[in-house]
Amino acid sequence: MGPCDEFFLADGCDTMTLSKAWRQFRVGMIVTDAVTVTLTYILADYLRCRFWMNNTPWPEYHPGVGSSVRIHMQVLVFLPFAWPILLNWLGWYQQKWRSTRWLLRHAVAGSAILGLFMAALALLFSRDLYPRAQIGFAAALLPATTLAVRGINAWLGRWISARHRAHVLIVGTGRDAVLLRRLLRTTLLGKSAVVGHLRGPWESADNLSHTGAVLGDLEQLVPILDRQVVDEVIFCAPLDAIASLLPAIRQCEEIGVTALVRADGLAAHSVPEMVDFHGVPLLHYAPARHSPELLSIKRGLDVLFAIIGIILTAPIMLVCAALIKASSPGPVLFRQRRSGLNGREFEMLKFRTMTPDAERRREEMEHLNELDGPVFKVVDDPRIIRVGKFLRRWSLDELPQLFNVLKGDMSIVGPRPPIPAEVARYDRWQRRRLSMRPGLTCLWQVKGRHRIGFEEWMALDLFYIDHWSLKLDFLIIFRTVTTVFAGSGA
Repeated sequence: MGPCDEFFLADGCDTMTLSKAWRQFRVGMIVTDAVTVTLTYILADYLRCRFWMNNTPWPEYHPGVGSSVRIHMQVLVFLPFAWPILLNWLGWYQQKWRSTRWLLRHAVAGSAILGLFMAALALLFSRDLYPRAQIGFAAALLPATTLAVRGINAWLGRWISARHRAHVLIVGTGRDAVLLRRLLRTTLLGKSAVVGHLRGPWESADNLSHTGAVLGDLEQLVPILDRQVVDEVIFCAPLDAIASLLPAIRQCEEIGVTALVRADGLAAHSVPEMVDFHGVPLLHYAPARHSPELLSIKRGLDVLFAIIGIILTAPIMLVCAALIKASSPGPVLFRQRRSGLNGREFEMLKFRTMTPDAERRREEMEHLNELDGPVFKVVDDPRIIRVGKFLRRWSLDELPQLFNVLKGDMSIVGPRPPIPAEVARYDRWQRRRLSMRPGLTCLWQVKGRHRIGFEEWMALDLFYIDHWSLKLDFLIIFRTVTTVFAGSGA
């Protein structure tokens, strides 16, 4: 493992959040990448003149020099914003260690996307005004320059952190304390010097393996702070011991040492955040921490896609309605109560694909259920009308749910909305899938649908909730389109 690999390696070490330092580091990376893409474009321009234009003196341009310079200036204004935004979309700035291979792969993908976009713009201009060769040079150089600058940043970060290393005292000797010690020695923002460990009052003397230096019990906190250099004290305590730590935390505050508490056993998706509620400090626990700004963008995209979808599929929906009306008596639409966000019930719309008495006949068909858990599903359901099989195969029966999306009851992507009777039979952990707005499509639908058991289905929904991003939504939409065109509907 080379020196740069040490910086790029260690997936999964994002347990500890050093928010303020990370924000500063992230801003530095964004600014650096903006400067890098600008200099790379200028270098590509030089190489184009040198090798593509018969050694034309740089930065001279042949006929159209005024227009050419103007276009290059427009590009130089566009790139410093577009490149960091694209890298952020690819996950480049997440507080997580990345391998060199991961960074290289995503840098190449980002430069390819940016290059294709620039090439599309180039088609709008003549060859003289917008040199396509320069786009190729820039796209080829960008991954190398971006990765090289990241490596230089890593080296500088390690050099600076070695000179200004934080001294940390850990209270606790358990598994999480060991993990924290290892993390502090390999953190993305520079290694920390672990002064040692103090045994918590909830721990026995037997729990001392693999923790390194144990300096004593918690009663030794003040003497150690008095005689040693300590910048931060991190408490790794079980939940029921947090209240007993308040005197020790106040002692740290009195001396001016930062105190941090890691509550063992607290799920990663339930980490509390301090919020101000009309002047009252409250601890905010959320099933998953999603940016309100990104959720607003998701809702805006839902409305946009729903409007476009309704306009584009209106003729198809009219044909579907006519086919249903001609092939079976009864209403065109099937309306059913479903459970939405946090259990809110709403009326979900579908094109009717079964006989009008399908709900009444369900009880007599319980023995045919092909899914485990509280969900009822029969793939070759005898209640399905002839045109219904066609609608289900191509997922056309779901089109009316675009109106549910427009209304706000559903999203384009999200866990499928369950029937309230099914929710009543959920285990407690399964109810968390209701913590996000239900969707037209989800991971379950693109991962195999009815080949997947109920427990795995629930796990996929919770994975989506815990790892939600706009990028994941677009990937699911893309997979859904390919699944639908493959005729793999319900």
